[in-house]
Amino acid sequence: MAIVAIVFCFLWHKSQQKKIQALEEIIKELIRSKDNLTKQVNELHVGSVGLGKKVFSLNSTIRDSLERQQELVAHDPDSKLYTRAVKMVELGADLEEVMRECDLPRAEAELLLNLHAKAR
Repeated sequence: MAIVAIVFCFLWHKSQQKKIQALEEIIKELIRSKDNLTKQVNELHVGSVGLGKKVFSLNSTIRDSLERQQELVAHDPDSKLYTRAVKMVELGADLEEVMRECDLPRAEAELLLNLHAKAR
């Protein structure tokens, strides 16, 4: 009976050893998976930081471009003349008056008058 108990204990111990080895392999695989996922998360983090910097840079560039565009429009004397000519046409000025006051060629003054007439 003691021999049977010893054999049984030996077989049970072998079975437990196999289970422990299987669990150790599973743990090693989980550690490899965790390390791989950690690496991927770090790469995503670095990429998103770079992307955030790029978006910030693009926003700054767009803002600067808009400011420069507004400055150009504000300092463009031709733009002011055309704006004034449009206002004169809206107020009912005739062709000769627009040409004289805004120093516009006949063709441009006629174009403004025709555009304003079509807009009505």
